Amino acid sequence: MAELFDVRRLRLLRELAQRGTLAATAAAVALTPSAVSQQLSALQRHAATPLLRREGRRLVLTEAARVLVAHTEHILAELERAQAAVAGLTGSVGGTVRLSAFPTAAAALVPGAIAACGAEHPDLHVLLEERETHDALPALRSGRLDLALIYEYDLLPAVAAPGVELLGLVSESLLVALPPTPVRTEPVLPLAELREHRWIAPSGDTALRRTLQHACALARFAPEVEHTSDDLTVILALVAAGLGVSLVPQLALESVAADVQLRPVTGPALSRTVSVAVRAGARSHPALAEVIDALRTAARLLGARTGTGDLRVLGSC
Repeated sequence: MAELFDVRRLRLLRELAQRGTLAATAAAVALTPSAVSQQLSALQRHAATPLLRREGRRLVLTEAARVLVAHTEHILAELERAQAAVAGLTGSVGGTVRLSAFPTAAAALVPGAIAACGAEHPDLHVLLEERETHDALPALRSGRLDLALIYEYDLLPAVAAPGVELLGLVSESLLVALPPTPVRTEPVLPLAELREHRWIAPSGDTALRRTLQHACALARFAPEVEHTSDDLTVILALVAAGLGVSLVPQLALESVAADVQLRPVTGPALSRTVSVAVRAGARSHPALAEVIDALRTAARLLGARTGTGDLRVLGSC
């Protein structure tokens, strides 16, 4: 019976529940599909009941497997809490924290937070890697990351990641970037007034692209996209040259200067929330708690520096 609760095998079953195929599961955990299949077969033998059935090219979980996955989330969270509690007994903060961030957060929030952690705790090492939200959350769940900065657009469905807690940092407005002339005096622009403009849109940030399309649909028009780029410097240069308008998050503008006009929009108003993602049960680990606190401090300093309602610092969780 003890074999049923082999944590490694339970993790694999949980990954399969999320990904649907052995190949995708194997890639997520850096194993071969054959090795994953063997581990899941062993789990099924000890469960003494079928856990998987095949539908076409996908493996589908049985009711017994779904029950196991639900309990696995609780088991893994309790293990994280236990590890955090033991680490807290040492009275010191050290070790390595693997943090990911999307590019704009990596530039605006992360450097100050890492520097503060190093100054306060010389034995604490924060390693940064850039990942977008869709890539960061699976890496966090599988244990390849310890923390991740992620974003959610208000017009899109909330990010759903079982076994992950989201701690809000900032809520930022999405601003329309317009050419420097003609000068616009309105403090806020109705999105519908921009229906005749050409648009410059991101090519890789599909969430922002979908937000633009959804927002324009609510304003009863389809944006005419002529240029695409994932480089904010390029996007703003195209806007400054009068080649179109673009929708950009406030946070992205902290590290880029350009000769453009920036206005919040209405009808609908648009925003994005930036959060720290952490595995359920792990947030009280001393090292992770210090990094989270440093990111919150960096967000507060950024909010004070901007002094604008376009960037709102969220309360601690």
